[in-house]
Amino acid sequence: MSMRKLGSILLLAGATAVLATAAASAGPLSGKRIAGLPNTCSKPVGHGKYVIASDFPLQGSLRPLSVQMVEAVKLELKKMHYKIGKYSVQFVSCDDSTAAKGSWDPQTCTNNANSYKSVTNLLGVIGTYNSGCAEIIAPIINRAPGGGIPMVSPANTYVGLTKKSGVAGEPQKYFPTGKRNYARVAVPDNFQGAADALYLKHRHIKRVYVLNDAEAYGLGIANNFVRAAKKLGLTVLGNSKWDASQPNYQSLYQGIASKHPQAIFLAGIVSNNGGQLIKDKVSVLGNNTKVLLLASDGFNDSATPKDAGNSAAGMFITIGGSDPNKLSNPTGRAFVKAFRKAYHVKHLEAYTAYAGQALLVLAHAINKSDGSRLSIDKHLFKQKFPKGIIGSFKIDSSGDPSLGGVTVDVVKHGNIKAVTTVNPPLSLAKAALG
Repeated sequence: MSMRKLGSILLLAGATAVLATAAASAGPLSGKRIAGLPNTCSKPVGHGKYVIASDFPLQGSLRPLSVQMVEAVKLELKKMHYKIGKYSVQFVSCDDSTAAKGSWDPQTCTNNANSYKSVTNLLGVIGTYNSGCAEIIAPIINRAPGGGIPMVSPANTYVGLTKKSGVAGEPQKYFPTGKRNYARVAVPDNFQGAADALYLKHRHIKRVYVLNDAEAYGLGIANNFVRAAKKLGLTVLGNSKWDASQPNYQSLYQGIASKHPQAIFLAGIVSNNGGQLIKDKVSVLGNNTKVLLLASDGFNDSATPKDAGNSAAGMFITIGGSDPNKLSNPTGRAFVKAFRKAYHVKHLEAYTAYAGQALLVLAHAINKSDGSRLSIDKHLFKQKFPKGIIGSFKIDSSGDPSLGGVTVDVVKHGNIKAVTTVNPPLSLAKAALG
């Protein structure tokens, strides 16, 4: 379906009871802050009776990435003239981080989720970036009146949000009503962990040490990587936590040095003092040519070379999918061109294109629905996008994309550039699940 056609499709006329009731109680919106939403949310843009929100960390090291994701959603909505089917919408950008933490904050995620429940004309949430925040928001908005509020993430990669992960209660605990309302377009971490391990094997690495930030995402992908690495015959020298509150990691790396690693794998997010972690790796173990440094997609942010300085040179960072700057399909190329023109940027952050695609997944579900939240939730699944921004893919019955390719980027001259794509065999991705 083309973007032009998307804006003109009408939903079935007689099937709008829930949203029509919401509109009657909420009244038209006029650019003022929306009642019920917290001050973490911006004033709306667009026009109409209905609301779509994004939920990303807009403070700290992840701000550049988050700002571009917000801009991508705005770009796609503007193409639709802020109209999805017969519903005119306004868009608000909500922040799930705090200045003090410089990253996503559990209490803020909780507050945001509870506020979303009170906005009866909220059609859906695009977010989150951090899987740990999604773990908090998903079960709260799953209990919203009229059915779970639809949620589509451009960047959550933690496996347990949609499928069994080995952690008790997952993924059922995120859907307490028994009805799913969550989907994502990013490649889950069992594929990324498998691809990361496979890339090291291709580089003839035999001995690797793993560091994780102990958050849901970081610990999850660390475990996925370890299982895949062992399956490939790599020796995993250790898998330990780095404490984001520490001023430096000299002693941590001195202990690792005695094990003589050929590579270090960082599993977590750069906002958890990742810049210092990289600096101290180079200081103690040598530059990234001597001991290879590979990081998961939580480091695929322009903040990484900024925070780590010259120490980031030569490190590799993956993306759970395609690098948006190298999209080869016509729809993807058109998106990149339009984004660069609209926002005057050269480099798209790792999940910018994925945010635009996440909005389209939600929009297509709204178009297919009967107007109720339960129906929108139902239509999040088993969608097909033969000409998507991120390529041809489907959303399966669990809410995952039918994509398994992982991009390996390298930091060079302060920039992040694509090197290659790794497509791990399904058998290795399954082994990464445990």
